Amino acid sequence: MRRIVAVLAAVGLAASVPCHAAGPTAFPAMSEEALAPKIAPKGYDVTVIVFSDYGCPYCRKLHNTLTQLLERDRRVRVVYRDWPIFGGASLLAARAAIASQWQGRHAAFNAALFAQPGRLTQESVEAAAKAAGLDWNRLLADMKARAKEIDTVIARSNAGAQALEFQGTPGLLIGTSRLGGAASLSQLMEAIAEARKAGQG
Repeated sequence: MRRIVAVLAAVGLAASVPCHAAGPTAFPAMSEEALAPKIAPKGYDVTVIVFSDYGCPYCRKLHNTLTQLLERDRRVRVVYRDWPIFGGASLLAARAAIASQWQGRHAAFNAALFAQPGRLTQESVEAAAKAAGLDWNRLLADMKARAKEIDTVIARSNAGAQALEFQGTPGLLIGTSRLGGAASLSQLMEAIAEARKAGQG
């Protein structure tokens, strides 16, 4: 844990831990940033931080596993750190996903993006937005008006992922455990159990 916190501090990502029901995470700058999308059930006690790219097929597989996890364990919070490393369409999707929060539709848009068939394109991002019930023109306007905020979140995710030595997407942080690739449900549950036992939020 000390090494991970030190690494984050070295790249300017250390932050004070806010008060909530769970114990503190080892990565507060990654888990508590206000604009990083989250699924946070009341009374959660463990946080799963996910670094992902909407153009990554392994991230799509992991999304399905996370859906199963959230159905099985109602005390898990998920924090999404968009890390678009697959090109322009991935960056567009990441920006749009963050901006979708201002319409209260991130969860639906996140699912719709991962449900798009084939290679991610600008057209498929727009199709996912419409499937999620988003106003596309408003989404574009929000992305333009708040571009600095959005790009800051993405840049911090990129710095955090690199500092933690992830080689690609997806990457997960659970307690002090780092998992790379499309982790299985059993792997996630094991890491969550270890974090709970250690009192790590």
